[in-house]
This record gives sequence, C-alpha cells and structure tokens, in this order.
Amino acid sequence: MNFRICGQTMLPRRTLSIIFLSLLVISGITPFMGNEIITSSAETTGESTTTDLSGITVGIYEGYINNIDPRVNQSRQALFNMFTWMNASVFIFNTTELLNGCLWACEILAIPEGLGPTMENRLTDDGLQTIREWVSLGGSYIGVRGSAAMAMNGSFFEGYTTTFDLALVNGTSYEVEDLDSLQMTNVSINRDCTGPDLSDMPANMSVLFRTGRYFVPSEGQEIICIANYTHNNQPAMIAAEYGEGNLFISSPHFEYEENGDRDGTDYMDAYDDPDSEWPMLLTISRWLVDSSPTVANISSWPYTPPTLSPLPLDLIMIGVGVGAVLLLIAVVIVKRR
Repeated sequence: MNFRICGQTMLPRRTLSIIFLSLLVISGITPFMGNEIITSSAETTGESTTTDLSGITVGIYEGYINNIDPRVNQSRQALFNMFTWMNASVFIFNTTELLNGCLWACEILAIPEGLGPTMENRLTDDGLQTIREWVSLGGSYIGVRGSAAMAMNGSFFEGYTTTFDLALVNGTSYEVEDLDSLQMTNVSINRDCTGPDLSDMPANMSVLFRTGRYFVPSEGQEIICIANYTHNNQPAMIAAEYGEGNLFISSPHFEYEENGDRDGTDYMDAYDDPDSEWPMLLTISRWLVDSSPTVANISSWPYTPPTLSPLPLDLIMIGVGVGAVLLLIAVVIVKRR
C-alpha cells in the first residue's frame, strides 16, 4: 500500500518500517561507541579493608642534592624504602615533573627533610600552588622535619621568625630548646586520637630528634595530635585536614631504622633505637588515603595517553548491516522516481 499526500506518491509502508528500524538501531548503539565506563566518586571513597598500601602510588619529591650535608639524600632513600616496605608503588620526581602534572598519578606526596626555605625555593611558587590544589582535592601530604615545618604557615626557630608559603596548616612551629641538637628522645602516642586507629601502638616510642620543633595551631585551626614529646607534652606529630585532603607531619624522624638496614642507609645507625615507627606510619598512611577522596586521575607516571582501541566486531557487523539497509532504501527510492 502506498500513501499519497498532496498528489505525491510516498514510500510503501514496508520501506518506512525498515527506515524506522534502522534509525532505531543507530540511535541505540551510538551512545556506546567510543565511550568508557567511569567509576563514580561514590565508588572511589570509603574505608578500605587493605592493611598495606597495595594499589596506592606514593610520589617522593627529590628535594635537593647536597653532597656536603647528605641529610636530604638519606631521608629520601629511607622514605623510598619505607613506602616500598608498605607495598606502595613509589617514584621520585623533580620540580619539572611536578609542574607537568605528576602529582595526579599519586594518592600520597612525601617530601624528605631539608631546609624549608631552600625546599620552597626549589619547588617554586607554581609548584607550591600545585601541591595546595592537589591536597585540597583529596591528596595526602606527609612531611618530616623541614618539610613538616613548611606545612605550617608560621615558624619561630633559632631566634628567627619565618613565614612559609605552602601553609597547609594555620599555626606556628616552635623550636624545642630543651633537648640536644641530635639525640634519641621519647614521644607519647595518642592511642585515643580521633584520627587513625593507634590503639595497638605502644604508649611511648623512642624517636630520632634533630633540632626539632613542636606545633601550635592558630585559633580555629583543628588538628589531630598523633604524638607529644614525653618530656614537655608538646605536639611532635600532628595530622590535619586541608580542603578535601589531609596531611601528617612530624618533626622527629620516622623514616630511619637506626637498628636495622631495611631503610637502605646507615646514616643514623650510630644511634640505638629499639622501636620502629614504620608500622605506625603504615597505619597513618592508610588512614590518610581512606579518609579522603581519590585524587589520582592518571594511572602512572610518566603518563602515556591511552590509544584508541578498535571497534568491537559486533559493532562493525551492525554498522555493515545498517549500511546495506540504507543502500537498499536508496535503490528503492531511485527506482520509484
């Protein structure tokens, strides 16, 4: 049966049905061509049952190379070995890589010890801004000694007042003046803290102290006290939130294993330390990651953009079939003219 409108012969009903079905097939498959399924943010947050850092990427900033004072080099090596022991994927990056986006492959950023002003100068203003943005969106920052002081916006040390630009915490770090410049000292662990579950940790722990600081938050700044110096009850290790992300900073060294060699360095092996801070740092690191949204949005560094995968065979066959139907319709239309 043909249809007539205003004297014009229209297509048969069967041809119209074929056209309609063809358009229906095309509209049904088009949304799926070339798209990937993206996990929602709700599926990438929440507490993990993993007890180590498997599946987590840690980026360690190289700091600066100083052959006269090897503390930065040794701290970097010990951090690398510590996070490797935690089963994390670990890489070391420089300022150029930071500015090129390497943080977006990481869940954790760790910076070794070093002089805070020197470290900030090497990071550059743009690099510091990149770190702040990354943490605010869910990244986790870990700093020790100089890189811990850098996370506070104020500092009073060796008689000088300094302002740091990284400034993840509103507050001031003050010099501990009643300990020797380099010694072992005790800290009291806050096993009832509202952050990481430290209930299984020892009440006291021996740590390496080197011209260190204690942390005092400004009014309105919330912190979680992880450990206090036992002798004066001042905060030696703290955690805090920054935007959607968080941080852990410690003035005493936690990265060295003074009585062992798994830290990859003998830098501080002259000191006797029966305790290892690594299990506590694993608990803290796991808590940092679990308590913030997933911020990493590239799979690895250096980043290699994904290549376009070929279309599946079934979509190719559907396309060929639809093309054949459309060709047949065109032939029918030509013959009826």
